Amino acid sequence: MNTTKDPMRDPTTCAVIGAGLGGVAICAHMGRLGYRMRLHDLNGARLTALRTRGGIDVEGLVQGFAPLERVTTGLAEAVDGAEVIIVCTGSTYHAEVARALAKLLRDGQTILLIQGGTGGSLVVRRELQAAGATAQVDVAEMDNYPFSLGWPEPSRMRMTIVKRFLQIAALPAGRIGAVMARLRPAFPQAVAAPNILSTGLNNMNAMLHVANMVANVGRLESTGSGYRFYAEGYTPSIVRLLEAADAERLAVAKAYGVNVPGVHDWLTRTYGFREPSLRETFHRLTHDAAGPYQWTPTPKSMEHKYIVEDVPCGLVAIAALGGAARVPTPVISGLIALAAALTRRDFVGEGRTLDRLGLAGCAVKDVLTIVRDGLPEPKARRRRRATARPAGRRASRRGR
Repeated sequence: MNTTKDPMRDPTTCAVIGAGLGGVAICAHMGRLGYRMRLHDLNGARLTALRTRGGIDVEGLVQGFAPLERVTTGLAEAVDGAEVIIVCTGSTYHAEVARALAKLLRDGQTILLIQGGTGGSLVVRRELQAAGATAQVDVAEMDNYPFSLGWPEPSRMRMTIVKRFLQIAALPAGRIGAVMARLRPAFPQAVAAPNILSTGLNNMNAMLHVANMVANVGRLESTGSGYRFYAEGYTPSIVRLLEAADAERLAVAKAYGVNVPGVHDWLTRTYGFREPSLRETFHRLTHDAAGPYQWTPTPKSMEHKYIVEDVPCGLVAIAALGGAARVPTPVISGLIALAAALTRRDFVGEGRTLDRLGLAGCAVKDVLTIVRDGLPEPKARRRRRATARPAGRRASRRGR
C-alpha cells in the first residue's frame, strides 16, 4: 500500500531551522507545493521581511507564492506539531541544533539534515542521546543541496537548477522506507541510499571547494583579483590536486563497500553536462547558458564555509574513516593541514573525528554495524533498564 502523503490534499507540517539561503529556498520550494511551512532562526533580523510578506515569492523555473505558517525565533514554537524538521544551518551547527531539539522532540517526527556533510546523522544521534532525548524520531540526511538558485530579495527566491542526482539516507539504515515515504513528494528526484556512508562519502562540497580554495589562496586574497571559481580556479595543476583527493575518497568508500561516483561522474549525473576532461566540464558548467556555476561567487577570504565548514565536517571525517579502514589519505590530510595553517585553526580538534562521530575504536565492521543498526544505547541507560527489568518480570508473573 502506498503511504506517501499528497501535500496538497493532506498537508504535512514542516519546520525549517536556519533562515539563510538554503533554509529560505527549502521553504519556497515546499511551501509552493502545499506543505505547511514554519521557519526558525535565532537572528530575528533575518525573519523581518519574510514575516511582513507572509511568505516567499518564487520565480525562475517555477513561479508562485509560498506561504509561511510561522516565522519565529522560538525553536519550540517552530517544531511543536511539525512532522518534519529540516536543519539548514550548515554542518558546523548540527550538534548545537540537536542539543536544542532534544527535549522538544515528539514521537514520530523526522529530522532531515540538508546537508549532512560527512557523518551529520551520527553527530545528531549522539548529541540527542547525550542530552537525554527520549522521543522516537527518524534522523536522515541529504548528500547535497537539491537546487541552484538566486536570492535577489529576502522574501523573493529565483529557482534556476533542480539537481538530478540526490541521495537520502537514514540512521539506522532500516528506517529509510519510512523516511522516503514522508519526503518523496518534496524531493521526487531523490533516491534512497543504502546507509549514511553513501551520503557522507558523497560529500562533493568537501571535494570541490577545499582544493580550489587552498591552491588559489594568493589569488583569492589579492585585492580586486576575483576569478570564476570553477572555470578559472581549476587550472590543470589544481584539477590534478582535486583528482588525487577524490581518488582517496573513493578508496575510503571502497573499503566500506560503498559505491559513490567520482567527481566527474557526479557532475554529469547531477547536471547533465560532460566534456572530455574535468577542466572542460567545469568551464561549460560556468559558461553554458544553462550552467549552474555561472552564478557561483568566489569567496573573498579563507574564513568562508568552503573552508570552515567543508574541512572539519567533510575532509576531517573522510580522513578519520580512512584511518579506521587503514586507507591512507595523504592528500586529504595535507589539505586539512594547509587549511588549518592558513586560517590558524585546529580543524582536526574541532572537526568530526571518530570520537565525535561516536565511532572511536571502531574497525570497518563496527562502523557498518552502527550505520545499519544505529548508535549503541548509552551504558547508563542500559543499566537503568537492566535494573528495572526484574521488577517488571515479577509483576508480570504475579499478574498471571
